[in-house]
Amino acid sequence: MRFLVIFFLTFPVIGETSKILCELEGYYSVTYKDIKKTYLSEGIELFKNLARQTQQSLFLLQRAKTNFAEEDWQKDKIYIVQYWEVDSDKETFKSLTHTFEPSPAWLNPEAEWSATKSDTGVTVIHSMETDKTHPIFTDYKIDVYRISNTFNWYTGKGQISGDIWLNKKDGSKNKNPKVEITASGRCESQKKKF
Repeated sequence: MRFLVIFFLTFPVIGETSKILCELEGYYSVTYKDIKKTYLSEGIELFKNLARQTQQSLFLLQRAKTNFAEEDWQKDKIYIVQYWEVDSDKETFKSLTHTFEPSPAWLNPEAEWSATKSDTGVTVIHSMETDKTHPIFTDYKIDVYRISNTFNWYTGKGQISGDIWLNKKDGSKNKNPKVEITASGRCESQKKKF
């Protein structure tokens, strides 16, 4: 079964608008196995308690993923289109719409987001508060929720990376989805082809 999810974010800024289209290809991987209690699972607790944007917390999450064997992950191809609107004069973010094909069911279109500008591009990060109930799957709590969309002014490349870890409220073992999304591709000025 295929799903299509469209996200739309806006941030009012006055200026000349540039529309950028990024076509990304990659994978989303899912596992339901639970991490055994080790220093890496304790690192996840630290990740949840630190600010989500710190390099240390992201490093701990990546280390925790190494607890799973490659065969633990179900890997599926994913195609993502990002439609960016930016203020070309100030190089600031105005809006982002993106589609996932197929769409991992655990994505939350209502997740909080923030946009940051760097010297090389723009990043939009979607996040949800730890231990909150997932709005679509109410029998799950959020363990980790972070989706990062980026495009680069100079290389003309875009990418998305994400981690969604959920826990069953009833404490069931090996029923907790852990989703990893990673895709990259080219960006260009958005124009009609037909």
